Amino acid sequence: MRPGALPISKQILLDLFLPPVGTMVWWFMARGWAGVVQGGKTTETTKQRQKYEFWIILSAAYLLMFGITAYAYFF
Repeated sequence: MRPGALPISKQILLDLFLPPVGTMVWWFMARGWAGVVQGGKTTETTKQRQKYEFWIILSAAYLLMFGITAYAYFF
């Protein structure tokens, strides 16, 4: 096992908290951009699409973060 950039406990904390923060930043930016493009009124279709995309991005971010951690510490 080789050492990573952070101790494993801190890396796992980073893995747990960074994806939701990054996904929320994306969500706020996407919601704002949709409001600008649609003239300040976001439609229900856009809200449903963004909700679906939110979960996809959050899942992908968790897989990426834990994959990087597993690679750095175990492979």
